[in-house]
Amino acid sequence: MAHIVFEQVTKSYDNGFVAVKDLNLDIGDDEFLVLVGPSGCGKTTSLRMLAGLESISSGNLYIDGQRVNDKSPRERDIAMVFQSYALYPHMSIFENMAFSLQLQGTPKADIRQRVQAAATQLGIEELLDRKPKQLSGGQRQRVAVGRAIVRDPSAFLMDEPLSNLDAKLRVQARAELSKLHKKLCTTFIYVTHDQVEAMTMGSRIAVMNQGILQQVDTPQNLYEHPNNVFVAGFIGSPAMNFFKATLHPEGDALFIKAGALRVPIPAAARSRYQSYVGTPIIFGIRPENIYTPEYAPPGINPFSIEATVSVVEMMGHEIIVYLTLADGHEFLARVDPRSRLTPGEAIRVNLDLNRFHLFDPSSTHVLA
Repeated sequence: MAHIVFEQVTKSYDNGFVAVKDLNLDIGDDEFLVLVGPSGCGKTTSLRMLAGLESISSGNLYIDGQRVNDKSPRERDIAMVFQSYALYPHMSIFENMAFSLQLQGTPKADIRQRVQAAATQLGIEELLDRKPKQLSGGQRQRVAVGRAIVRDPSAFLMDEPLSNLDAKLRVQARAELSKLHKKLCTTFIYVTHDQVEAMTMGSRIAVMNQGILQQVDTPQNLYEHPNNVFVAGFIGSPAMNFFKATLHPEGDALFIKAGALRVPIPAAARSRYQSYVGTPIIFGIRPENIYTPEYAPPGINPFSIEATVSVVEMMGHEIIVYLTLADGHEFLARVDPRSRLTPGEAIRVNLDLNRFHLFDPSSTHVLA
């Protein structure tokens, strides 16, 4: 297990591009931390700095309290699993998994025992005599993980290891990696651009954008309490709906007005937003917090609005419906698959007023 700390870590290049800026991140022993964000956000660069494959421009990086900025990858006691798997095509699976141990001068009997144990954990015992070209993508992914396991490192670093798998295999592999983490009780740091992978695998998620850490929290807290517009829009699929709006008082009531949309603030939350009356805001609500009235669950705080159905996407377990307000603003809802919806139809849907978010359009931060 490894306790890893990024302290004001920055990576910049000679051309002035800053890939990672002032990264502060504390990763605990036995944690499964996922770095997630769009392409170019700095997540892989952060992982490579931790692995020793990229130099650090400024700041400090600690593993178990020891500063490792100038230590070689071999001295850091970590193992990395790459997107490409990087298996040697001329070697058998056994030889691929044993190679790093051979370089370390590990006794042959110990190598065989460790390779066999890792292969058994991953269910690839029968593949040890084969060559990589004889394996499927999912089997190669397991071999790449097994090659890391045999080293018994203090931390596993994984750079989008599932991106070459088809959709069905990715779901299976996600579950296998989560089980493996629990079995090994070792620190996992996993990079992906796929927020579904992040939500289903991570004990905590670090969301990055343009080289800057946006928020670190558990999957549930990121989903329910995003710090800003970027996190709110990135976490969740389909993404959160956003409306440019203002807050207007009407007697004792307080309303969100966004074009044709007029939504009351619940009485319990009015004092929280009173100071923002008359100023521009962003109103956000997730598609899954919008319901067709006949299938709205108990316990929500419904507010009914009218919209026109534009597109209906039947997903089997749910329907994704594109809706348009009278002013032309389009938004999405995830509704019960029993709902009967037709493009061009005018319908009423319920917004759950227990589940909305307001943001400052200038800073993009959530309104406290």
